[in-house]
Amino acid sequence: MITPHGPIEAGEIADDSVTESKIAADAVTESKIAADAVTESKIADDSVTESKIADDSVTESKIADDSVTADKLDIEVLEVTVSSGASTGTATCTSGAIVIGYYPIQNQDQFVDSIDISGTTLTVTLASNATADNKFNVVCLKPTV
Repeated sequence: MITPHGPIEAGEIADDSVTESKIAADAVTESKIAADAVTESKIADDSVTESKIADDSVTESKIADDSVTADKLDIEVLEVTVSSGASTGTATCTSGAIVIGYYPIQNQDQFVDSIDISGTTLTVTLASNATADNKFNVVCLKPTV
């Protein structure tokens, strides 16, 4: 007969004795983990990867207030000119960047139809040809390394 003795403390578990393959699927749920029990210092470098995080499992309600700060985000602001008579303009961006916004910085005489990234090329496409040079700043979220 096994006598329950309460929560298992870290010192009661031999190093490397509990591995991912020895834990039953869905055996450890959020409700079974004590508040503040998992801290950054307890997570091995590079052990949590994108492939190990289920789609839609990290929601806004699960992110602590003020935990995502400006120093944890890296953006680049790219200036793009669509020349007079043209409908597109390009700039070089970081591969994997994501457009999060744009704003005109000089003359916008046409609507922006789309902003796309292919590889390291960012392209601003206007709905019609520009009648004068149109200049925009495009803000992109750079991928973290």
